[in-house]
Amino acid sequence: MNSKITDVIIHTKDHLSDQQFTEVSDQVYKNEGIVSLSRNVHTPRFLMVVYNASSLRANSILRTVKGLGYDASLVGI
Repeated sequence: MNSKITDVIIHTKDHLSDQQFTEVSDQVYKNEGIVSLSRNVHTPRFLMVVYNASSLRANSILRTVKGLGYDASLVGI
């Protein structure tokens, strides 16, 4: 399989609690091609997602987060 590892930053309007972040992580990791998902304690509204662009698109990751009811947007690719 061809690998094209890249990253995207997703901004959530609200601060996610640890439980909410775990929920988002669990769902995002269900997408084939996810390498990692993290957030910095100093910028908790920004989620850094590393993924294989050969098998997944940034908009699909965003749809996963929004599908959980969170107001989110792509801010960096």
